[in-house]
Amino acid sequence: MNDSIPSAPAQARVWVHYAQFYLADPELGTDGLSTPEQATDGILATGRDGACVRTGLNTGYVTVSAQCLPQRPETLPAGAWGTSSEGTLESTTGSLLVHSWEDGAIEDLPDLAAHGPGLYHLRISARGRDRGHAIDTTGPEEDSGEHYFLETWPIP
Repeated sequence: MNDSIPSAPAQARVWVHYAQFYLADPELGTDGLSTPEQATDGILATGRDGACVRTGLNTGYVTVSAQCLPQRPETLPAGAWGTSSEGTLESTTGSLLVHSWEDGAIEDLPDLAAHGPGLYHLRISARGRDRGHAIDTTGPEEDSGEHYFLETWPIP
């Protein structure tokens, strides 16, 4: 278990391409993970050692906030979130970082398996997906308005 787990969510811009970003162990990579087409709810496809998040935006930056919690939160995330999805995933290594499709691990966001190897519950809250889908592509300096909040906690 990591004793330096941040108590507040971190935030970063994540480059998406082909309407996706991932959670993965940097050592294992993303090649064997679920694909956006496997997101039966249109947002999340989970599996062993990772997950794929399907975005509205095809290419450009989305904002991602992330937090690994010690247990299920008592309340839903604050703010106006239009869509949410939940799933279970297993981390065999104890490392799950947000990965850009092209840029690899996003070091500014926390390890979402910070409590070590095991099963985790993942909740994704999203907003701006319809706008992202409508504009399709943004340049590196443009704001897509699409935002994701990822929360994980271990399953006992």
